[in-house]
Amino acid sequence: MARLEILNPVARTVEHSVKPASRLSTLEGATIGLYWNMKAGGDCALDRTEALLREKFAGTKFRRYTGSVGWLMRHCTAEDADRIAAEVDAVVGTTAD
Repeated sequence: MARLEILNPVARTVEHSVKPASRLSTLEGATIGLYWNMKAGGDCALDRTEALLREKFAGTKFRRYTGSVGWLMRHCTAEDADRIAAEVDAVVGTTAD
């Protein structure tokens, strides 16, 4: 006799949480990463963020980043995140949604 197995096509939810990094006491002299996932307008928001932070915190340096996966929208891999974390003191990211 034939057997028919019915499966639920809905994937199980994967939950992942990361403990937030501790806050810096100041941004003066810090190196700030500016991460953009290539969505429209995110670069403009980061330009403005950089201008305001540069004006408020003396000696602040900035580095720009995009993810290494994707074409129209660039995703940040775990390796990207580790590399960025090793190069900067803090990160501001935009999605422009």
